Amino acid sequence: MPASVAVRGAGLRLSEVEDLAALARRLSDAPAPAAVRRFAAPDTVLAPVERGVYGPVEPRLPARAGSRGLRSVPHESLLALASAADTPTRPEARTPDDTTAVVWASSTAGLPEYATVCAEASTLDPGFVAPALGPASAYNGPAATVSIRLGLAGPNLTLTGGATAGISAIAEAMRLIATGDASAALVGASATVTRWSLTAAHDHLTPAEGAACLALEPSAGPGIQLRECQRTDLVHATARVIQAAARPETRPDGLVISTLDAGLVDALASGQPFPVWHVERSLGDLGAAGGFLAVVGAAALCAAATSPTKILALAVEPCGSTASLEVSSS
Repeated sequence: MPASVAVRGAGLRLSEVEDLAALARRLSDAPAPAAVRRFAAPDTVLAPVERGVYGPVEPRLPARAGSRGLRSVPHESLLALASAADTPTRPEARTPDDTTAVVWASSTAGLPEYATVCAEASTLDPGFVAPALGPASAYNGPAATVSIRLGLAGPNLTLTGGATAGISAIAEAMRLIATGDASAALVGASATVTRWSLTAAHDHLTPAEGAACLALEPSAGPGIQLRECQRTDLVHATARVIQAAARPETRPDGLVISTLDAGLVDALASGQPFPVWHVERSLGDLGAAGGFLAVVGAAALCAAATSPTKILALAVEPCGSTASLEVSSS
């Protein structure tokens, strides 16, 4: 893995957040009020569910993403495509020797579409299954949609799981760049709120939907840098934060955390000489996208700073599995 990669650009599709400057403000402000949405279950005896959520978020696809055939693309993949299409790629994109990778994090990654494919294939002749559902399913929906629609011929894969999946997606993109399998990468994460996803939603958090994408390339010159991506457990991650805070030369200027445990955030923030921001408190529960938005949030805070800044992004699973990554500006 390279010592660092450079952030060349960012694309966002989040509730009430238009750009990195708005994201930095959202992390620092009091939580925004959530709109109550009604989720029905047509053609069933199930009662509608009403829940306060951050969303819905409109994809707002730019012209670069094209327009044909989008009606059959799942909403999460549309959000992923919209954020990626707003993110610059290398000049050689869309050429036969393009090696721009697409790495995405998602909690569902096309699972509902995969279920539809299986149901239709078992009840209909396989030839009648909607062809567009193929790339959008089989747990690689967002990455496949972005790669196909933007004409990127490099590696593409989707990581699933909890909040740490977002940082792991960045680590994988860094590895692809380091090994020469990719000259650059679009790495991102996305989430949608549905009646199905609400069955696992936590009562103390606001479900949210949206997408974010970063364009990464080998480090060259000043700007936002990502480095030192680590996977460990909560005990070792906490020790790393405490040890870094104890010495001025290693002390970060802030900590952005993605976790379902608000008490953990309060404990880590207690007595620290730097501010601590909580992704789920500010942006809502975005599942696997939470850890990725901890990194994007850290990048937004670095971009808003008036001097060189270093912020640690941290994602913690309920089981204690932890991923961290250092974000800095120069």
